[in-house]
Amino acid sequence: MSQYYNFDENVFRDDVEDALQTVEKILDADRRPRPAEEVHHKYENKYELANYMTNISIVAQMNVLERLGFTPQIIQQLEDTKTKTTTLRFEASEICTFLKEQTVDVPDPYAVETVKERTSVLGSTPFKSKSSTIHKVIRKVNEYHWTVKAHWEITIFSGTEVDKKIMLQSRDSSTIVVTQSKDAPMEKVEKHTPVDLNLTWMLKQIDMENKATGFSIDVTKANTPRRNEQVEASMNFFCSRMNSWLYNVKSHFSRNLQRIISSIHNPAIPPPSHQEKLARQCSASGLFQPILPILEENKVKDGESVNDELLILEGGDNADAPQSVSTLALPSGISHAKKQECQLLLGKDTIQLLNAQVKSIDTKLKSLNEVFPASHQMKLFSIAEATVFLMLDHSEKLCLQYQHAIGYLEKMLENQLVAAIGKRVTNDDLEEFVRFHNAKFLTIPPKPFCHAIGRPNRFPYGVLSIESKGDSDNTIPIETMMRPVQMEAPLEVPLNAATTLQLTGNTYLHGWMHQRSESGGTNKSFQLSARARQFSSFMLVIGTMAGPNKLNPKDAIILQNKDEVLIPLLLEEIPSAKEFKDAIESLSPEQQRFAKSFRGMQLESSVFGVAVIQIKPQLEALLGLPEDSLAKEIKLTEDLMELFVEYQVPSDLLSYDELAVAVSTSEKVDIVRQNVKAVMSVVEGTKEKQLEDKVMVADMVLSSGLEEASLDLASLRKGSGESFRRKQKEMAAPLRSGPSRSGPSRSSPPPPPPSGAAAPRGTMSFGAIPSAPPMLSAQMSVSSAPMPSVQQSSSARPTEVAKPLNKVQPPVPDSSSDSNVLPFQAVDFTSIPKTLDATIEKFDKDSTLRSTKLKTMDTWSRKRQPDLLTKPTTNTLAAKDVKSESNKAYDLLDAISRSGSLPIAYSDLHVVVCVTHCFEKDVMATVVEDNVNPIEKLEISTLLLGSAVHGAEPLELIAEETDRVRFESSFPRLLEAEGSVNC
Repeated sequence: MSQYYNFDENVFRDDVEDALQTVEKILDADRRPRPAEEVHHKYENKYELANYMTNISIVAQMNVLERLGFTPQIIQQLEDTKTKTTTLRFEASEICTFLKEQTVDVPDPYAVETVKERTSVLGSTPFKSKSSTIHKVIRKVNEYHWTVKAHWEITIFSGTEVDKKIMLQSRDSSTIVVTQSKDAPMEKVEKHTPVDLNLTWMLKQIDMENKATGFSIDVTKANTPRRNEQVEASMNFFCSRMNSWLYNVKSHFSRNLQRIISSIHNPAIPPPSHQEKLARQCSASGLFQPILPILEENKVKDGESVNDELLILEGGDNADAPQSVSTLALPSGISHAKKQECQLLLGKDTIQLLNAQVKSIDTKLKSLNEVFPASHQMKLFSIAEATVFLMLDHSEKLCLQYQHAIGYLEKMLENQLVAAIGKRVTNDDLEEFVRFHNAKFLTIPPKPFCHAIGRPNRFPYGVLSIESKGDSDNTIPIETMMRPVQMEAPLEVPLNAATTLQLTGNTYLHGWMHQRSESGGTNKSFQLSARARQFSSFMLVIGTMAGPNKLNPKDAIILQNKDEVLIPLLLEEIPSAKEFKDAIESLSPEQQRFAKSFRGMQLESSVFGVAVIQIKPQLEALLGLPEDSLAKEIKLTEDLMELFVEYQVPSDLLSYDELAVAVSTSEKVDIVRQNVKAVMSVVEGTKEKQLEDKVMVADMVLSSGLEEASLDLASLRKGSGESFRRKQKEMAAPLRSGPSRSGPSRSSPPPPPPSGAAAPRGTMSFGAIPSAPPMLSAQMSVSSAPMPSVQQSSSARPTEVAKPLNKVQPPVPDSSSDSNVLPFQAVDFTSIPKTLDATIEKFDKDSTLRSTKLKTMDTWSRKRQPDLLTKPTTNTLAAKDVKSESNKAYDLLDAISRSGSLPIAYSDLHVVVCVTHCFEKDVMATVVEDNVNPIEKLEISTLLLGSAVHGAEPLELIAEETDRVRFESSFPRLLEAEGSVNC
């Protein structure tokens, strides 16, 4: 929350308590006014109190200005004070001239002692005696005397007529400054910059005809007693402009003139005592300040208010009212409300408080007259300077008191709100309330973005969620408004220029209402979380929607066997519609068209998409197996994943080819298992061969030295088989003798394969994906045909072209199970942000709603368990690692879709449209300072977003009839939204 102009509640309370002791002495013995917070009152009384304190502040400041010479007669001399500006000016200057040079004798603090020894004879006996003499040291010092003449004046003038200025106060003084340097101690002529104060605002609040103030808050346009145009203007005058003027003028006396005595004046013989500082002698700390936020309980006797007349603010017509020594009075006015529980002080009480202020000023000035010389004496500091400084200091403290008194009103509102709720509400508390409130407020309430991945009526493969993470590292799923969408055509995901996937699974549209505050917000972050279960696998493809049925992929990753991936999300807000319109208003037509085109691209690219692809069902379709046939084939599925991901084995080598005779599901799976076993044996054999060759090369390096180390495996193979084996035995002999066993062990990592090894055929251009071992493609041709079952002869293999694979239909959610979910409807995702932006521009006049783009950050986090015997470890995936993982996923997608020719049925597409509601302040400041209910603001924003997501009218999304009637009366513009946000 804001600092209320550096409002210190504890210090202010202490000051008020001290002032109340003086007030109790002024008032009658049975009167006990208290701070407003301790007196039961209504909200309207806070406005009355703000008016009262501002008016009494104006009168108190005028009491000060009168003693500076700004009397009512001077005000009447000024022309057109209501139409022209009135400026109070302070000017000062100093003139330094050389007077004389003289030499003075300065005693040195150290003395010199001279000792003389004398011998005398008494009779025949000699005697010695000593005498000492102390000599004082006198130094000759040159002193330079300077005459410093000081002048200052306080004037006032209207408009720019400086030549017609009216002199309020002025004084000329001089002093002798002694230095020990020949250089001038200051400029010969030093004229300070004039310090001006615009008094126009305060003079407009004064009715000189009636000699009364006239400040009043326009309640119809006010947010709070503190936050309104009138109080803002008074705070700007007292706490900013006037306070700055007072500080600068005080600095001239306490620093500029004081510097002449304390710093410049440096005689060879210092004076016995220095003059005390002006700021200490003329402090206004003991003067009474009548600006107090106090109320008094209304005494009720026999059902009638005893103090109804207490609401008269001026001392006015009361016969027993004391004589006011202030020129101005507070405005007259009698409240017509009877039997109020509290009221302001009596008019005569106000007069007594102001008289107490004037009396304290006069008492202080009387004491200063006894200390400072008369103003006609040519002293640098006289009673004139002391009076001006005292008045300036008192006026400055009055400004600070008014600032704290008005801040106290706002702080009191906050304290009362906290007392009513029982705690200080934060942004997290508001978010928790919105979750609770939307469940009852909306006909289709938001749901947590946490979705299981898997087939219907089966144990899920994993979980996908978008989570918020606070300072405590606790994560909770965000809530979104969800709507199933029927795609008119399969979703296209372009992997590269040659391959485009087709996803025919389910599609869901999510609307996320994110709220934050410009100040006082928590350090909350968001992340996309995906978790796979043991012996399960799926893929994530993340990107942005580029059309009704197109997803542009940015990143992808494979998750299997308890993998957990956390992908941080970056929320990038787009300027609101009103902000954009105001920004381009002064641009040229060409510049406006450019900005609109670019904004259109920003809005269309703000639709975030996450595709979840189940691998096991697609493997069944790819290999020609019936649906759900690999559900319990854990080892077979793991081997298939290894062959496709690590070695990029063509699916034709593994799939089941349709036979002429009927074959059961288990037999089909056995055929695929035998095909996998055959290919795996080739892979293992190739691995063993490569390992043997690499060990042989390592042995050669150890035994043959540098010359033999230059040989590679290819050169050795050029010889005959017998010579090759003989050479191998010769190279292995030194290893058995022992001396060379100190070299690297065979368990050390083998060197990389020879650079001349041929790459396997069929490699894709997705990046550094582990390729198949050398010679694998040649050996694979031996077992490329599918293996028959045990009961089937080899002659039963069909020679015709294989039949089309089984088409697996995507699961369709049963909308009847949840009455709050609308049925499938077709929608163009890229048009939603534009439609929503136009709606926001029409109904969001405060520019609080901003379309928001979701982006994945470059650094991810993955938790992985390498095997069942080790604990999971968390690794960080940098940008290059994410790129590598994406390439692996793209290669697998290319393989299981046969380069895009085989549609992927079991997939889920989650499309997220995000809108951010931005509060300028935190929750408490929004309620207390702006008098705005953030819940109602979020309700409107939620209805606008919900109408765009669900394609319904805003009022149709309200569950309760009472809430619907409330919105129709409070927000009639929502009725105009009908038909404007349907998608």
